Amino acid sequence: MTWPGGSDLAGRLPKAELHVHIEGTLEPEMMFSLAARNGVDLPYADVEEVRAAYRFRDLQSFLDIYYQGAAVLMTPDDFYDLMAAYLENAAGDGVRHAEIFFDPQSHTGRGIGFEIFMRGFRDAISDARRRLG
Repeated sequence: MTWPGGSDLAGRLPKAELHVHIEGTLEPEMMFSLAARNGVDLPYADVEEVRAAYRFRDLQSFLDIYYQGAAVLMTPDDFYDLMAAYLENAAGDGVRHAEIFFDPQSHTGRGIGFEIFMRGFRDAISDARRRLG
């Protein structure tokens, strides 16, 4: 709602984001960047093709892109970058509380252990607390 004088009240209010799966926040640009960094081949020609895949037709089309995105996450730095990007965007949108979920089985099933993703997530959250409050 825009108030007289151009003030955007909704934009200034603190917000809570409930039940967000961190893997689902992976942006197409980051998907390509992490795939290149980790030598993962993607079935998409470019970022626009990934954006098109994010327009889900059904549960299976959602799961296809969700697991393809998860497949590029391999190192603590990957998980750090994913969490840091989400927290930066959320803070910019006025989010002050977020219930962040993740799917460990999506990673442990690929041989990525808890110590890998938890280190990345923990470090990103710690850095965001210092940088973003």
